[in-house]
Amino acid sequence: MKTMSLDEAKAIVAARTGPQTEWKGPTTGPLATKEAVTVVYVSADQSYVSFVNWGRGVTEAAEALGWKAVTLNGKGTVTGTLSAMQQAVAMKPAAIVTSADASALQGPIKQAVDAGIPVIGIHSSAFPGPDPETSLFMNIGSDPVEIGAAQAAYVIAKSEGKARLLHFLDNSFAIARLKAQAATEPVKNCEGCKFLEMINIPIADQTKRIPSVISGVIANYGDDWWGTTCCDNFYPYIASALRASGVSPSKVRLVGADGPPSAYDMIRKGEYEVATVPEPSTLFGYQAIDSVVRAMAGEGPAKFVQPVYLVTRENVDKEGGDKNEFIPSNGFACHYMNVWRGTKSAC
Repeated sequence: MKTMSLDEAKAIVAARTGPQTEWKGPTTGPLATKEAVTVVYVSADQSYVSFVNWGRGVTEAAEALGWKAVTLNGKGTVTGTLSAMQQAVAMKPAAIVTSADASALQGPIKQAVDAGIPVIGIHSSAFPGPDPETSLFMNIGSDPVEIGAAQAAYVIAKSEGKARLLHFLDNSFAIARLKAQAATEPVKNCEGCKFLEMINIPIADQTKRIPSVISGVIANYGDDWWGTTCCDNFYPYIASALRASGVSPSKVRLVGADGPPSAYDMIRKGEYEVATVPEPSTLFGYQAIDSVVRAMAGEGPAKFVQPVYLVTRENVDKEGGDKNEFIPSNGFACHYMNVWRGTKSAC
């Protein structure tokens, strides 16, 4: 969506902030094996809460089927994740699920696939869906373009079409570049808005770079602007730099993506961040196990992408927000068990 009127922006915000009660995922599919098979979850970094939550979903869904789930930790490094993935392949599991970047793991992923072990990614490549290029049976994620569009809609709607916007990202990630384009294009094409700057900061350099970056932003653009980002992990550092510069939270409004606990906390307290587009937590793990069930049955993955949700101060405690995570109230665990076990429980 390259352009967005004020009315369109307000309609998108209204839709994205509403309840997520409707199940739009699969209602039919193959039955899951009753054998106690093993699934390995290779986490890119167990210090990152989203990866932990996705793995929790994998474990919950696997155990609900009587399967075994093993988690291996890549510890935030390419060598660590490669080692974990090689260990996973050596375990000869029924399937491997990973939250790591698939392009950096092509050796062990191809070994797994050659050995008949399907590999399912969660945020392992830019778009949701099967990814033959990286040998992923399925990549699970939200639509990055829809995430960016929701951010842009909130900025345009809440500024009444008059926002001055900066966007923060680490542009070494393809998904971050996609979100950036979707979040900024409607603002660039909004007649009363002004796009100020795209600010690239490698995630590893946040602590060092952000204080001086924010000083420069305030010197160049003042203290009255909106911010959007690929990833909420920028915002605690940005908020700290804004506080140190004496900037009021009523002046700078930050709209995030990913929705870690820090984002919920900042939104709840009114500390600069006003909204975020969270990723579902345990739902992604259930989607991954559904992909495993389908791969084991020789079928393709389900074409399901969870609709984007927008967390604001008004709905911050809804849809799992009371636990500081996005857990849609659409009964996904029950719906998946009905598919996997051929039952008809009311969800």
